[in-house]
Amino acid sequence: MRVSVITPPQPVVSWEQANAHLRLDGDVSAKVYVEGLIAVATAWIDGPDGWLGRALGEQVLEVVLPAGVWSRERRLPLPPLLGIVSETPSADGVTVRYRAGYVDSAVPAPIRHAILLMVGHLYENRMAVTAATSMGAMPMGVDALLSPYRVWGI
Repeated sequence: MRVSVITPPQPVVSWEQANAHLRLDGDVSAKVYVEGLIAVATAWIDGPDGWLGRALGEQVLEVVLPAGVWSRERRLPLPPLLGIVSETPSADGVTVRYRAGYVDSAVPAPIRHAILLMVGHLYENRMAVTAATSMGAMPMGVDALLSPYRVWGI
């Protein structure tokens, strides 16, 4: 089943938070670039194509479900569910438009911090390749922060 984003969410990490995390001391010349990195990191984990399988910021989503499935089981992808906006029967089933995501920027702190870690990584590593180093992933890094929130199936 394909989920479409009708109304995208606002960013769940702000420029000010990323600025403090990156220790840019208010360097506004980097603002547009860093906001782009926030969008990239957030897109990697949020929404229909995101690794987490959930909605982060409040957004309106739409999915077409077979009528039989919707009448038996009212489960929608990409939690947390905030409410159903509309249900429209069609030849393909039922088109359900709904609101999902965390209300009023209540995204859990580990998810926000994982986004900041990804932004930091992208900011410091701006090329597609890097010189060989002995660096490794942090044991309490992005995967460890995000794994408890991942939706594995519906």
